[in-house]
Amino acid sequence: MRLAVGDMVVYGSHGAGHVAARERRVVLGKRQEVIVLALAGGLSVELPMERAHRLLRPLASEADMSRVQKTLGADHAVSGDPWLKRRRDSQAKLTGGDAIELAEVIRDSARREWTLPAKGTKSQLSPGERALFVKARELLSNEIALVRGVEPAEANAWIDEQLTRTG
Repeated sequence: MRLAVGDMVVYGSHGAGHVAARERRVVLGKRQEVIVLALAGGLSVELPMERAHRLLRPLASEADMSRVQKTLGADHAVSGDPWLKRRRDSQAKLTGGDAIELAEVIRDSARREWTLPAKGTKSQLSPGERALFVKARELLSNEIALVRGVEPAEANAWIDEQLTRTG
C-alpha cells in the first residue's frame, strides 16, 4: 500500500478515512516519516509509517462487498456460548476491522436479538454486546458508504436488507 495523500484506508476499530498528510517528524528522538489520517467524526490520527503499514488496510473491494453480502444473509445458528466469550470474540473482530468479520458480528448479534426471547429485558444482548453491535454497524456502514459512494444511512438500509435475507 502506497499510503499517498488522499488514499482511502481503514484503521481497525477506528474505521475508514483518508491519508490527509505525510510529514517528517522527530518521534522518540528519531526522525521518522508519519502519516496523518482523517477519520470519520473529525478524528485525526498520526502514525509512524512503519506502524501504518502494519495497521492500515485498503478499503474493501467489490469482491469483499459480495462476501459481506453473503455473510450478512447467511443462515447462521445462534451461538450458545456464554455472553463473555461472545463479547470477547466480537471485540477481537471489531478491533481487527475486517469488513467480513464486522459483518459476522452484525449478523450474529441481529440473529440473537431476533430469535431468542428476552429474559425480563428489552434485549437479548448484554449492554456490552449491544455496544459492539452498534459500533460494528457504524464501522461497516461507513466503509460501505465510501466503497459504493452512498450516504451511511443508505449503507445501513442495505445492511438491513441483507440481514432479512437468508441463504
